[in-house]
Amino acid sequence: MATSFQIPRIKQTPKVVSLHKAPLPQTEFVDARGNVWVTDRTNAAGELVLSCPSPVDPDDCGEGESYPWTLHEVQAAFGPLIARTAVAA
Repeated sequence: MATSFQIPRIKQTPKVVSLHKAPLPQTEFVDARGNVWVTDRTNAAGELVLSCPSPVDPDDCGEGESYPWTLHEVQAAFGPLIARTAVAA
């Protein structure tokens, strides 16, 4: 029987990525109705612009370009918001 000291271990070198290129987990925001809001971009003022790609109520889906909801507007209209990290499986 081999002990853990006798089992050869394969050393794996971690992949080094520049921080600005590193895949970071994205933050999602869940509103009071359970809608998930994701970061779309930032506007000219530097504020986060969010979108809700799959609303809980299908009647909330519109056609055409979405209104550029800022984080503060979403919080005021649909809050309270709960932030969570979106981790890809």
